[in-house]
This record gives sequence, structure tokens and C-alpha cells, in this order.
Amino acid sequence: MTSKKMKKMTRAQILGFLRQTHLFKDVAEEALLLVVRKVKENFFARGYVIFNEGDSGETIHIVAQGKVKIVKNTKEGKAKTLAILKEGENFGEMALLTKDARTATVEAIEETSTLSITREDFEYLVKKEPSISFQIIKTLCERLARADRDIKNLALGDARSRIACVLADLQKEMKVLKLTHQDIAELAGLTRETTTRTLIQLEKEGVVQTASKSITITDIKKLNEYCI
Repeated sequence: MTSKKMKKMTRAQILGFLRQTHLFKDVAEEALLLVVRKVKENFFARGYVIFNEGDSGETIHIVAQGKVKIVKNTKEGKAKTLAILKEGENFGEMALLTKDARTATVEAIEETSTLSITREDFEYLVKKEPSISFQIIKTLCERLARADRDIKNLALGDARSRIACVLADLQKEMKVLKLTHQDIAELAGLTRETTTRTLIQLEKEGVVQTASKSITITDIKKLNEYCI
């Protein structure tokens, strides 16, 4: 089921958008024009699973509009949200580069469009423009650092520190976090009830301001102090 509400981007819009992305911001204009010709635009409705963990990986995606969540399933059948990606961020590169199966499930959490590139085209682009490889390495290193911190948080952190780290990460990319308590709970590895109680306490302390489906950070300094 794909979204029918979003309008297709023109080539000029795609070009302008790619100039602002992590992956292509340092790419030469000539190579960027080649990327524009190679990408495919995709539209997904809220809740649509773009691909499942274990699927073969033939494409890399860049979020053009909307947001997606990256989910990892445990052997016990539980789902852990690893990250929420917004416009300009890419996913699916690991399976594309290693030729292994997808390591996580990706789901659209709102009306979303992506630009995708096939493995064959991506390998060609990387050979033509080495700066793309550097951005991929940088992205993977940032995610590894976040994973290391999450492991530390799970071992040593309490509910407040886990939620503080999640909110601090998201705040770097979104001024107002348009997420539900359940979204935050999944990212922090906590129950919704524990998350709600913790957010209420953080609001009393003046650290956040909550609404029905959004959270605003009001004291980023204290939030960072709570994060291990």
C-alpha cells in the first residue's frame, strides 16, 4: 500500500534536495546530475513496511519527505526501534555494500517518500565519486557510536537516562519531536507506562514540554546531563 497524497518531485527539486543530504552534499555537480538520472522516487503510506529484516538488499534509500523507523526483532519476538530517520538521511546501505540480507526492518511512521538507487547504479556512482564512500563511512561510524552508547545505557542507565539520551539525539535533528510516548518507549527500550511517568517527571523539572503527539525540549543542558 503506497501513499497517493504526495506529489512527485521535478528533476530540479531532486537536484536541490540531494545537495542538502548527508550522502551527496560534497558530490561534484556533474556527478550529482548523474545521480538525479539514476534515482527512483517511491511513495509510502503511514505504517507501510518498506522492507523486512532478512530481505535481500538491492537498493539504498534516502528519505525525501516524512520519517521512517528502523526496527530490529529479537529472538523472543520483541521489536526494538533503533532509530528514527528524517528527510535527508539514508538507510539500506549495509545490505547494499555487503550483499547480505537486510539487518533490520524499516517502516514509514508517516506519509513518506524516498529516493532509491539500485546496487548496480550505486556502485557505479561510488567509483565515479569517492566522496560518497566517505559519507557512507561517516554515517556508519556515527551509528556505531550511538549503538555503543545505547548498550552502555541498557546496562547502566535508568529510565530517565535512557529517555534523556533518546530525546537529546532526536533534538539535534528536530526542533519539535513529533512523536508519541510509544515511539519514545520503543527507542528507549522501555514500556509505554514507564516512559509516560518519566516524561511527566521531566516536564515537572522543566526539561521538556509535552503535547498529545509532540515533545519540545526546553532545557537541553540538563537533558544532556541526565544522559550517560
